[in-house]
Order: sequence, then C-alpha cells, then structure tokens
Amino acid sequence: MNQRQEQLLKFVVESHISRAEPVGSKLLADEGDLEVSGATIRNEMRELEDQGFLTHPHTSSGRIPTEAGYKYYVENIMLSVVLSKKIRSEMEELSKTEKELVAQIKRVGKFIAEWTDSAVVVAFSPDNVYYTGISNLFSQPEFQDYDRVVQFSNIFDQCEDRIEYLFALIKNNQTKILVGGQNPLGEVCSLVGTRVRNGGLFALLGPVRMDYARNASVAEFVSQLFE
Repeated sequence: MNQRQEQLLKFVVESHISRAEPVGSKLLADEGDLEVSGATIRNEMRELEDQGFLTHPHTSSGRIPTEAGYKYYVENIMLSVVLSKKIRSEMEELSKTEKELVAQIKRVGKFIAEWTDSAVVVAFSPDNVYYTGISNLFSQPEFQDYDRVVQFSNIFDQCEDRIEYLFALIKNNQTKILVGGQNPLGEVCSLVGTRVRNGGLFALLGPVRMDYARNASVAEFVSQLFE
C-alpha cells in the first residue's frame, strides 16, 4: 500500500468510526487534506476496494472499511491517543472507593463502559467473569439489526467457555487488539484487552467500528492502574 492509499484508509477508518456512515470521495476531497483531484481519490478508493481494505454498501456510493482494512489500520497506521487528565483522575479516584481489588476493577470498568459506549469484561478465571455495559452496544448502529443482536447475545452466553482463549492470547504487560474474526468471543465484535494484577483480564468489547486508538489507551491505563 502506498503512502497516499494509507492516508485515504486512515481518513476513511477514522471518519467511519466517528460518523458511522459510509465515506464518499467528496468528503475525502473536502476534509481529507490530500491535495489531489477528486478523480485521483476515486481511483485510489477503487484500488483499496480491489485490495480488500474497503467496501461499499449497496445503498451508498461511499466506502466503509472491511475487517482487513481495520486490521491494517491497527497494525500499520493507528497513532496512540493520550487520555485526558480528567479521565485518568476519575479512574484513579474510582479505584480508591473500594477496598478489594475485584470491586475496584469492576467500579472502574463500569465507568469505562459508560464513557466509551462499550461492554467491559473482567475475568480472573473462567468461573469468575464479570461484564457490564451490554446496553451500550445495543445502542450502536451496528446492533439495530436483529441478527447481529442475536450474534452478540451469544457472546455472553458462551463467555465463560471461551474466556480461556483470551487468557492464552493476552499476556502480562501487553495490550492486545483483536479485530472481528480474531476475537475468540465472537467475530461480530472487536476486543481490546490487557492483563491486571493477580492474573486478571480486562477487556473492552465494541463493534468492529470501535475507536481502537482510544480503547487501547484506556486498556493500557487500566493495566498501569492495577499492575
């Protein structure tokens, strides 16, 4: 992928994450800071589609990232995000409101689920799994489709059976991003996970259109908070 195509993919991914709408060539020309003609943009978009990084819904002329597009973005383009001092302070203060570690992480997890519009899974073993924020995901545009709701519900029905795969995939001192089909809990969602004290696991679950950069920074901060 050449530099211009990476710029285009970055803009499409980040625009789709924030707008939840297909991205057209006009928006790219107006806001993409590419300094090339609309015809060049359309040609490059077609090339990215041919390579499997973009696709377009039948009802729109705009493009959206494919799972491969998100993976390429995460692995090659995505920049780290610095969490605001306010958000970091809120998590630190919430962690002090409980005496026990599990209760601390649950309290912080509930805040993160609400702030990021994600579901949060906390586990210390396959038999000790807590999750919160499921309703946040149901409010996302992707889950207005009944079939997706059913697929997503199955994630939590089978969570305890599959959580061991996450323990195997996510090592200590590591933040792992699992896009769609890489996520052992279910391909309908992406996951950003990390490890916490006492061998625990902390993960954010969201649509494949999740804000990977922000959620990775959240997971890294949680890992540091509960190291």
